[in-house]
Amino acid sequence: MALSGLHVACGFAGSIALRSTGFPILGKPSWSQTMPTAATTTQAAPKGDEARGDPIMSVISSVDAFVAVGPSPDATNGPRYFVAANERLEFYVSAGDKLAWVAA
Repeated sequence: MALSGLHVACGFAGSIALRSTGFPILGKPSWSQTMPTAATTTQAAPKGDEARGDPIMSVISSVDAFVAVGPSPDATNGPRYFVAANERLEFYVSAGDKLAWVAA
């Protein structure tokens, strides 16, 4: 089935020892959500620790999109990332952060 909308997975970067690799590597997801239209995730990033590392969100969209991250993210008027269609974007987040998206 082809992706329609935006898909986000949230998990952990793994051990702090792996941070020297220079880029985040998402381990087993804690949760994921596919949103066919502009929306905010229903779940928030979990708290990280030394064993699991920091939480990461991995995003891919079927359309060019803007995404915002935070406790109350605003992808229209707030600070945001641009996600090109069919390109994956991964970034560290803080515990309690949600993701919102709108089409670009």
